[in-house]
Amino acid sequence: MNLPHRIEIIESKKLIGFSIKTSFQDDKTPIIWKKLMMRRNEITNRIPNRLFSLQIYPENFTPNQTFTKYALAEVSNYDNIPNDFELFDLESGKYLVFNYKGKAENGPELFRYLFQNFIPENQFEIDNRPHFEIFGDHYNPNDDSAEEEIWIPIK
Repeated sequence: MNLPHRIEIIESKKLIGFSIKTSFQDDKTPIIWKKLMMRRNEITNRIPNRLFSLQIYPENFTPNQTFTKYALAEVSNYDNIPNDFELFDLESGKYLVFNYKGKAENGPELFRYLFQNFIPENQFEIDNRPHFEIFGDHYNPNDDSAEEEIWIPIK
């Protein structure tokens, strides 16, 4: 599998949205994304086309454990945050970045390949920081031409 990638230091970001405890077996991701998409127009200081699907995994994570999943929008500041929204400060850090094009349902296969093959074969070391994907406002997870960036924290 030929996967173009880059290494990037992301600047710190101010994000707001919603979180849920979930697992790969019992994926509750659609619940928080529906909530964010229904309410995103309430966010007055939102940076357009900067939506973050973010995961916080426990240390030594295995695929059958629960983790925290966030649906977030990037904002320029924390002024005028709508009711019930959570704040999330994404710290600056080094990431391995992949551009992915395709349906979200193919994600598990891609992530399995990245973590079982690509990362070990290229001797990258995963860091214990948030993992996330970034996409635009018109992202459709069911579209073959949907594009997103996959950000994996590395040391």
